[in-house]
Amino acid sequence: MIIANRSIHIIDYENNRILSRDIPATFDEYVGELIEHINRNDSVRDYKTRSRYTEVISGAIAISSQKDNADVVRERTNSIANRLLVKEVEAQGHIGRLNTNVQKGSLIQALLFDEQEHKHVYLLAKVEHSTFVDDVDFSFKTGFSKDKKTIWKSCLIDLPPEESDEYYAKVYSNTSAKFWSDDFLELDEMISDETNTLKSFKAIETVLNTNLRGVATKDHTVLRNGFIAYYKGQEHIDFSEMVNYILGQYDPVDVDAAKVADIREKILQLPEKKGFDRQFNSAPKTINARIRKTYEVNDGIQLKITDAIENLNETIVAYQDENGVRYLRIKTNNESTFRRFRGTV
Repeated sequence: MIIANRSIHIIDYENNRILSRDIPATFDEYVGELIEHINRNDSVRDYKTRSRYTEVISGAIAISSQKDNADVVRERTNSIANRLLVKEVEAQGHIGRLNTNVQKGSLIQALLFDEQEHKHVYLLAKVEHSTFVDDVDFSFKTGFSKDKKTIWKSCLIDLPPEESDEYYAKVYSNTSAKFWSDDFLELDEMISDETNTLKSFKAIETVLNTNLRGVATKDHTVLRNGFIAYYKGQEHIDFSEMVNYILGQYDPVDVDAAKVADIREKILQLPEKKGFDRQFNSAPKTINARIRKTYEVNDGIQLKITDAIENLNETIVAYQDENGVRYLRIKTNNESTFRRFRGTV
C-alpha cells in the first residue's frame, strides 16, 4: 500500500491536550507492519457507519478526496485527534473512580492507497507510546515498538472511489470498552453482541454434543460447564483465547488427549463456518435458557443445573460403595435443604 498522508498525535488526557509530532523515519515501515497485523488478526470485528456525516468518517472522506490539500488534512486529523481526547477524558471520568485508567498512548492516522483493490483505506490506531515517547517532554526516543501487544485499538476504514451512504470498517480493541467503536468512531457492529454470544455458544455446544455426549459424558459435562462459566464470568470474549484457555491444558477423563486436540481445532474453526465474530462482548442472558440441564437421578428425583458451577468436580461427585450401589454427593450451602435431608452416615 502507498501511504498518502500520515500523522501522529499524543493524546494527553491528563492535561486535556493533544500534541502533534513530526513523523520519524521508521513510521512507514511501522505502518506497513501495522496493516499486515490488522489484516492477519483473527480478533478484528466488522462494523458499519451510522452515517457518512459523523466526525471521524466525514474526516476520513475529506482527507481522501483532498489528500493534496495540506490545510484540510491538518484540520481534519487534528479534529479526529481532538475527538479521541474528548472521549478519553469522558471515559476516564467514568472509570477513574474504579481505580482504572484509560491506557495512555498516541493516535496514528494514515491514508493509504490499496493498489490491488484500487481504493483508499483510512487507518486509525491507538498505540502505546511509552517505548518510543518520553513521558516527561513527549519527545521521540528511538522509534516505534515492534511488539504487537502495544497496539491497543485499531480501525481500518474502506473508502471506495464512489460515494456511499454506508462505509465498512474492521475494528480491533484489546478491551471490552465501547468508547473506541461506539463513542469515538460512531460505528455499529455488523453482528450484535447478543447474536455473537448465542451463535457461538450454540456452535460450541453442537461440537461437544457430537463428539462427546454419550461417549465421554464426564468430559462433556466439565467442558460445557467451563464454557458457560467463561461466558458468564468474562465481559469481553476473544474466541480463540477462550477456546485455548478451556481446552489447551484440559486433562480428559474418558477420552485421550488427541480427541481433545481434535475438538479444539473444530471449535476454533467455528467463527468462519457459523458466521460470528471472533471478538465480542459477552451477553450471557441470551444463553440462560440453554444453560439449564436436568438429569435423572432416581425414581422421583431430578438434578437440575441452572448456571455455571464453580469447582464442579468438588461440588458434585459420583461414587460407588463396596456393594456396588451408586451415589451422588452434592455440596450444599443451603441450610434449609441440608436440614431436610440430614441423617446419620
